[in-house]
Amino acid sequence: MAGIKSSYDIAMEKMKAMGIDDHATLTDEDRDRISAIKKEYAAKIAEKQILLKGEEELPREIRFLEQERDKKIEAVYGKKVKAE
Repeated sequence: MAGIKSSYDIAMEKMKAMGIDDHATLTDEDRDRISAIKKEYAAKIAEKQILLKGEEELPREIRFLEQERDKKIEAVYGKKVKAE
């Protein structure tokens, strides 16, 4: 499965393409916001896994939530890039 990339890997590649390589450019507030986003979506994914256990749409729902999470995290990084 070396060819398959996680949502995280894809998001990191996008951030590098935007010129964001270093987590040191984030403020504590940015890090807290990213942490809150990750916790929120971890809970949403866990809820879907419970509600849709064994259902066909579970992988699709998880991918959707991961993409939504990644967009919100990228938005935090995007605000940082625009400010610099």
